[in-house]
Amino acid sequence: MWFPIVVRVPFAIAGVISGWFFAKSTLRYDMVQLAISLLMLAASIACVIYAPRILKGLRSRKDRS
Repeated sequence: MWFPIVVRVPFAIAGVISGWFFAKSTLRYDMVQLAISLLMLAASIACVIYAPRILKGLRSRKDRS
């Protein structure tokens, strides 16, 4: 049951960021919150997917020098 936590964290952070710029009772707040949270979720998934490849590349570069 850890998956809902992974999804809720970007929504919570996006809510804080959206609250800085828009009133919470507007439709724009919801749209901005959704956009920010989807970007954060996509970025975190991309980091998880590509982290081994990036770390492997950094290690091989360190061995060359």
